[in-house]
Amino acid sequence: MKVIFHSKDFASIDGAGLGFNNRRPGAVAWQYRGRVQHRQWQGTYDCSWDGPQLLWTVHGDERLFALAAALKARGLQVAVKQDQEA
Repeated sequence: MKVIFHSKDFASIDGAGLGFNNRRPGAVAWQYRGRVQHRQWQGTYDCSWDGPQLLWTVHGDERLFALAAALKARGLQVAVKQDQEA
């Protein structure tokens, strides 16, 4: 499954205690990859600039529903999709 959301910057997500870490440059310019390691969920993420905001896509198992709930509690718009969905 995957969780998709936007944020204004890296700091608002990195400093939120949600487990986002190990950010490194991706294959193309302005794309980043990393891991999400939290006691309630884990996965990997891709992040890139989408206009004035960052687009985050987190891949993992069903425990990401808890991450989606935590992001929604912070006021972010979150989409949860199966891996086969676009």
